[in-house]
Amino acid sequence: MLEQSSCLQENIPCIRTDGVPIKLTLPDSSTANALVLQDVNKVTTRDGADALRQLQTLVIPQQTASKSGVALNGTQNQTVDGALVHLVPADPQANRFTNNAYGLLFPVLTLLVVLAWLVRLAYSSKSCKQFMSVLMKPFVREQKSIDLRGKSEGTSKRRKTRKKDGRANSTEIGSASDKESSGTGGSNEMLYALPDGLDGCQIGKLRVHKKEIGKGSNGTVVFEGSYDGREVAVKRLLRSHTDIAQKEIQNLIASDRDPNIVRLYGCDQDDNFVYISLERCRCSLADLIQQHTDPSFSDVEKIDVELWTQDGLPSPQLLKLMRDVVAGIVHLHSLGIIHRDLKPQNVLISKEGSLGAKLSDMGISKRLQEDMSSLSHHGTGYGSSGWQAPEQLRRASQTRAMDLFSLGCLIFYCITKGKHPFGEYYERDINIINGHFDLFVVDHIPEAVHLISLLLQPKPDERPTAVYAINHPLFWSPELRLLFLRDTSDRIEKTTETDLLNALESIGHQAFGGKWREKLDDGLVADVGRYRKYNFESTRDLLRLIRNKSGHYRELPADLKELLGSLPEGFDRYFSSRFPKLLIEVYKVMSVYCKDEEDFRKYFIGISV
Repeated sequence: MLEQSSCLQENIPCIRTDGVPIKLTLPDSSTANALVLQDVNKVTTRDGADALRQLQTLVIPQQTASKSGVALNGTQNQTVDGALVHLVPADPQANRFTNNAYGLLFPVLTLLVVLAWLVRLAYSSKSCKQFMSVLMKPFVREQKSIDLRGKSEGTSKRRKTRKKDGRANSTEIGSASDKESSGTGGSNEMLYALPDGLDGCQIGKLRVHKKEIGKGSNGTVVFEGSYDGREVAVKRLLRSHTDIAQKEIQNLIASDRDPNIVRLYGCDQDDNFVYISLERCRCSLADLIQQHTDPSFSDVEKIDVELWTQDGLPSPQLLKLMRDVVAGIVHLHSLGIIHRDLKPQNVLISKEGSLGAKLSDMGISKRLQEDMSSLSHHGTGYGSSGWQAPEQLRRASQTRAMDLFSLGCLIFYCITKGKHPFGEYYERDINIINGHFDLFVVDHIPEAVHLISLLLQPKPDERPTAVYAINHPLFWSPELRLLFLRDTSDRIEKTTETDLLNALESIGHQAFGGKWREKLDDGLVADVGRYRKYNFESTRDLLRLIRNKSGHYRELPADLKELLGSLPEGFDRYFSSRFPKLLIEVYKVMSVYCKDEEDFRKYFIGISV
C-alpha cells in the first residue's frame, strides 16, 4: 500500500513491489517512465485522483524497459528521494554479474585472511619486517618525526601531536656510554602486534610487554619492555597528554648522564599513546621501605639490605640512598629544573651494581628561565597531596625551595620507616598549611631534627638550598665527623675569643647534660687522667679528649681499643651514642663564628645564614 503523503514525487511513485510486472499509467501517459517490478503480487498505485485503486496485470512494452533502464528492488519501500540507493539493473545480464560477484566473495575474503596472517608472520623476524616495510612503503603516507625538544621537522608546534595514519614515531636517545651518539635521532616505524606466543607489541626498537609494573595519574601506565635488547620500563601516556610527555623528555635530556636521575633511552608513539623508554629499576623507595616494614608485602622482589641498625638509626646504606636523592635535586636545581613532585613513589632504586636512588617522573617538572628564581603564580602541575610545600597548596609563586620542603618529608619518611611529619594522609595538607609537624620520633637523631626542621620551614626563603642539605652533618661519614670535632678542638685550644668560647660552653647542657665524665667508661676516664686533668663540665675539654684519643689511637692499650672500637667507625659510634647532640650543637656554633674561615669552609658549603 502507498503512503498518502509521500507516494508521489513528480512522475515516479514509491510502491511496495509485491506484484507481477505492470505498466503504470501515469497522468502524462508517458511510456518512457516505466518501472519493472520483480515480484508477482497485485499492487496498487495512485493516478491523478485522490483514491487508491487496484491495477490488473499489464504487459510492459520492450521499449519501456530499455528506455528506463532500471527496476526497483522488491524488498524496499522508499520514497523517490532515496530510491536511487535501491535501483538495480533491469538487464538480466546485470543480474548474472551480481550473482557471480557474490560467488567470488568467499574466496576473496579467504585470500585476504591468508595474506594478513603472512604479513603478521613476516614481522616476527627483523629481515622480513624490513622487506615488508619496503614493500608497503609506496602505499603508506610518509610521516614527519617529532623532535623531543618540542619542534617538528617542517611542522608547526600546534600540529606536531596530530595522529598519523596508524603509524608510530620513534626517537632514540643516545646512551651515556655511547660517546659517538649525538643524543637524539628520529625514525618512523610501523606499530604491530607480535605473533602468538610472544608478549606485547613492537614499535621499532621498542618491545612493550603486557606486564604492568606501575600506574600514574592521567591514564599513565608503566609496562615492562625492552629497547634495542636492553631492559627498560615503558611509560605509556595518552596522546592527549603529549605536553606532559614532551616536558618530561626535555627535562630528562637536559639532566641526562647524571647517576641520580633515571636514564632515558628513547621515545615512540602510535595513534593513541606516547611511549617513553626509561631505565628499568628494581623498585621505588616506597616499595623498599614497605617491604622491610610489612612482612606481607610481596609486590616486588625482596631486596636483602639493612636499612636501620638495631638501635633504630638509619644504616649507612639508607643514608646513601637519601644522599642520592639530595644529589639528584642538586643536579636538577643547577640546571634550573624544579621537580615539583618529589615523593617516595618517584624515587627509584637502581637495578645494576650497588643500591642507589634515582629521581624519576619528571612530567610536571618545570625549568626556570635564565635569571629567574621562581615560576609564575599560574604554573601548572601541583604535585601530590601530602608532599607539597605550603606555597604549592596555596598556588603561590613556585621556587626551588618547594623541592626542599618535599625533601624534608621524604627524609623523615625514610628514617621513621614510612611515617610522615604532618600526620596521617587525610590530615597532611591542612597541617602543612598551618605549619603543624611533629619530629618527636626522630629526636634520637639530632642531625636529622636539625636538617628536617630547616627544610620544613613554612616560608620558602627560610629553607636551605639543596647544596647545603647534601653537605649537612646528617650525611657526613664517621671520618668527617671526627675530623670536624678535631679541627674545632684545634681551633679553640689557644684562642682568646670570648664570644666563641662562651658560645661553645653554653651548649654543655644540651650536648652532654652537665658532667660528661658520668657517661664514659671508668677505664677510659682512668686512662685520660694519667696525662692531664680535664674539666668534666667543659665542652672544650670534651673536644680535647676526643681529639687526643683519636690522634693517639695506635698507642692505646688493647682493652681500650676494644672498648672504643675501630677507627673511625667504632670510635665515632662510641662517642656519638653517649653524646648524640654534641656534633650538631658544635656545628651550629661554628657555623656562626667560623663558617668563612679557610679551614672550616668545607664544612659549611651552601650555608647562607
